[in-house]
Amino acid sequence: MPKRLDDNVQRLHMVIPSSLIEKVDGWRRREADLPNLSEAIRRLVELGLDAAKKARTQR
Repeated sequence: MPKRLDDNVQRLHMVIPSSLIEKVDGWRRREADLPNLSEAIRRLVELGLDAAKKARTQR
């Protein structure tokens, strides 16, 4: 079960190639709590943003 989202949310519609969905699906299946696709995408975006921030501070 994904964690509860804040009350202030926005719906985002995306067009994504099926090959990318397959990669995200593979990633989420390796997670211990098996997040749904939306939660997996949220987590991956957060991981990407954190990695980008860390890379900027290491320059």
